[in-house]
Amino acid sequence: MKTQRLTTYFFGHKVEVTLNVPDEHDKPYTSIPGSITDDFSERIECGQRHGTFENLPDDELNKSGQGFALSGSWRIVEIDYEKISRVLAWDYNFAPGEALTEELFIRYFGGVMGRHYYEKWSLVYAHDLRRMLAYFGNDLREGQRFCDMVAEQVARYEQRQKQESR
Repeated sequence: MKTQRLTTYFFGHKVEVTLNVPDEHDKPYTSIPGSITDDFSERIECGQRHGTFENLPDDELNKSGQGFALSGSWRIVEIDYEKISRVLAWDYNFAPGEALTEELFIRYFGGVMGRHYYEKWSLVYAHDLRRMLAYFGNDLREGQRFCDMVAEQVARYEQRQKQESR
């Protein structure tokens, strides 16, 4: 039996599914069968982050009776390398218009807290993403707001990269 890995997104989570594919299945799946998507989506809604499945029909077995019963596993990708590498590419290569400025901090956090966080960012943590993220600690709301601000600048950086590559 061979395996195949497929990914999809569900409620903002990247989900990786590993299928145990029967040897007689001669071409790879191009998408995750609906029965498997239904299974892991229900489990995610109930709070699970990973799981296994057995004897779930693929789409052909559901429709025409000619497919396969599948087993395998699924998991939410907790730390997405693709996203982290995008942030790090921006951090290493951003242009002045893509930097985290005091004005940007004020727009995201308001006057008082924006100036406070910008001071931490620029003077205390010397523009170190890791240390700034650690500063927010368990304050998920403020930490997420900081991540949203970074994401805006990453998008600007990526847009510039696309334009320069044309």
